[in-house]
Amino acid sequence: MSSAVQVITAEEQARKLEESLAIIHQQEALMRKCLESKGKLMDALKHASTFLAELRTSLLSPKQYYELYIAVFDALSYLGGYLRDNHKTFHLADLYELVQYAGNIVPRLYLMITVGTAYMSVPDAPVKEIMKDMLEMCRGVQHPTRGLFLRYYLSQTARDHLPIGDSDGPGGNLQDSIQFIVTNFIEMNKLWVRLQHQGHSREREKRTKERKELQILVGSNLVRLSQLEGIDKEYYRSTILNAILEQIVQCRDVIAQEYLLDVVTQVFPDEFHLYTLDLFLNATANLHPETSVKKVILTMVNRLADFAAREAENESSEGVDALTESLKAATIKESVKSDDEPKNKEESEADKPEKEEEEPNKAEKKEGEGEGEEEEPTKSEPSKPERPKEVATYRGVPVNIDLFEIFWSFFLKLLDARPDLSLDDITAFLGGIARLSLNCYPERTENIDKILDFVLQKVKPTEEEEPISPITTGNVLDLLKMLIQTYPQMLTVLSLKNFIPLLESQPTATQKAVASSVAQDILKGGNKITTVEDTEGVFGLVRIVIREGVDSIRNKHSSDGIAKLMGGESPAATFGEDDKDVPDEIVADQGNLAKMVHLLYNPDAETHAKLLTAARKALSEGGAFVRYTYPALVTSAMRLVRRFKAREPVDSEWKDKVSSTFKFMQLVIGDIYRVGGSDKALRLYVNAASVADQVNVEEAAYEFFAEAFTVYEEAVSDSRAQYQAIVLIAGVLQNTRNFATDSYDTLVSKCALYGSKLLKKPDQCRAVYLASHLWWAVEIPALGETEEDSEFFRDGNRVLECLQRALRVADACMDVAVSVELFVEILNRYLYFFYRGNDKVTVKYITGLIELIQRNLDSMTNDGNVSDSPRKHFERTLQFITDQKEEDERFQKIVW
Repeated sequence: MSSAVQVITAEEQARKLEESLAIIHQQEALMRKCLESKGKLMDALKHASTFLAELRTSLLSPKQYYELYIAVFDALSYLGGYLRDNHKTFHLADLYELVQYAGNIVPRLYLMITVGTAYMSVPDAPVKEIMKDMLEMCRGVQHPTRGLFLRYYLSQTARDHLPIGDSDGPGGNLQDSIQFIVTNFIEMNKLWVRLQHQGHSREREKRTKERKELQILVGSNLVRLSQLEGIDKEYYRSTILNAILEQIVQCRDVIAQEYLLDVVTQVFPDEFHLYTLDLFLNATANLHPETSVKKVILTMVNRLADFAAREAENESSEGVDALTESLKAATIKESVKSDDEPKNKEESEADKPEKEEEEPNKAEKKEGEGEGEEEEPTKSEPSKPERPKEVATYRGVPVNIDLFEIFWSFFLKLLDARPDLSLDDITAFLGGIARLSLNCYPERTENIDKILDFVLQKVKPTEEEEPISPITTGNVLDLLKMLIQTYPQMLTVLSLKNFIPLLESQPTATQKAVASSVAQDILKGGNKITTVEDTEGVFGLVRIVIREGVDSIRNKHSSDGIAKLMGGESPAATFGEDDKDVPDEIVADQGNLAKMVHLLYNPDAETHAKLLTAARKALSEGGAFVRYTYPALVTSAMRLVRRFKAREPVDSEWKDKVSSTFKFMQLVIGDIYRVGGSDKALRLYVNAASVADQVNVEEAAYEFFAEAFTVYEEAVSDSRAQYQAIVLIAGVLQNTRNFATDSYDTLVSKCALYGSKLLKKPDQCRAVYLASHLWWAVEIPALGETEEDSEFFRDGNRVLECLQRALRVADACMDVAVSVELFVEILNRYLYFFYRGNDKVTVKYITGLIELIQRNLDSMTNDGNVSDSPRKHFERTLQFITDQKEEDERFQKIVW
């Protein structure tokens, strides 16, 4: 290459490109003008030769040369169209000979190809001879860039005129077209590889970049080849692929080998690849040592895996449905048995895989003998061996082809041949084979276990070896997550004996990612977990997420602090009591664990209880974070209690089982309280008390209420939280039905007492008047109760006491507006009990309270302290009284 090419600047290149484009456009315009004039074809060809001379330059980069080529291509397309449309006016055969007298070889060959391809479109043209002649003449340009674009032009212009028939005449046939494209591909690849040797060695990176910009020109030949009609897999195997692979292997260029094998994989049909895997794999074994075999093989593996997945979607076979059901039904205990059955089926259907493997071996032996003779088959029609009439397929793959064994054997041979293969590549390779097996043979879990075992042996940490790279760790993570996301039932994953050992060998971050994926996949599938073994297995998979609470504590506190936490000391001081301190990601993971609890179910209630016990044992490792997961256990236990109650007519021991379940709930809620979840614990105690009352277990209900009051006394210190707790307890107490009178009176008195001791007067007032309802039970229609048929716990005097006490507290408020609002609220309570028939609440109290409110409202108006809210509330209350006078004569006595 001349020194000018070495020193030319980017600005000079841009200027040169601009000048060349100007010449091309100018000469193209003149050429078009000549073509539009009769008898000026030769002048038009001269103008074409002039602008084609611009393609002789060596000063432009490949990208700039491509711009030049596009401009020339557009101009020559017009010329070619003119020649085809007017071929009857002049003889294209003579013109084809004439243009070969052009002075410079580059313009000469472009013109020859333009005329030649136009000549090919003419009926009865000697297409075969023209194709051969153009191929031979193109050898005259050996400059890599110019030669590549010249042959690319040949491929582009000839593609629509290639013969596809089977005639042996001068018109050519499909075999001639294949030979034409393959030969052009081989020559273009040689030019492309040679490009790396141009220029100074210090510009190697620049030339590598330029080569990658030009790779599509070479690959286009393979695309053209794949688009030819009439090629079957026999011909592809015996003629086409051999020639392509021979060129790829012999070029000994890393970039070319990786790119071209990728193109071969992508452009030819999947059925062709299945039939020629042995040739393809044998070729990859002979690649340049620096060529990424992993990249080449994974492309093929993923192509075949995608093919199997598509075919599986299209198949409507009962076997596929049966397979899915069998995988869904798999459990840890049954997995070994269920895995053996489909394996035996597979073997019974495909007793001939050994014979099929012998064929690739024969091909492997013959490959060495056939070197240097690969192009020969393109010159004569190959003999086509007889094939079986039709082979059954499963997921698109013939049953006599075991893709897993083929790639697994190749992988083992590759390791022997390439001991330098990195762990990154090995794990990526195995991930691809695993995906292939999952898509092609999902029932053969032994394949996956074999892969997991191999990976485990490779990545198992040892003192001598260097730490595992992040790429390898990522590959293992992808493999584990792929299994979780692919199998329709998580329990199938648990049947893989090497899954958990491999998972536990990985870094914490990998284990957490897999555990999160497990939880999400289980929740997405929604399949019930029905056995203790499955429960232990599933929660074992997510153990790392369960332990996030303990790990977080360990990072923030000493071991003494952990001991205090788990020992139950100072619940108010435990780590992370405020959920705002916990990252959102951890909260989401713990939430998923809680949701998993709701998937535990067994038709047998006693077995269901064992599932909850197993889940509690697993979740107990969560330390402080059991406050997120244990509430789900309590809720599930409440449902279980109702199931035991429903069996009362047929199970004489139902009460003992209910009692055991309540003890379980007591332990779980106690754990929540000890790790700082006081608010959750109080609510759960109250809810548990309600359930205990509903199933008529008074002792448990009383105990749960007592525990709720204990939590209130010890851990609820915020005034607002105290008020909300009192309201919650009062609401549940009011709906209970099965307490003895003394027990109920003790509980409601305690509730009222706590309400009267609240810090803020408004809260205190409201808690006290709400407590009045505890002494005046009313019917609950959902329980089938009616006012007439039921006996309720009612004490009118205690109701009146609560209302009067609430009035005194309201009157003690310093803010008049707040006092008036409370007065109106209390008035509404008086009216409620008056309406409900409490004879202790008389008209005298109601009218007196109305007058008190009116005086206070007038006083507020006079003082200029006007508040619309209490006044409007009071007016609505008076309107209610007025409306009731028309329906209930008792209200007519209320006047103001």
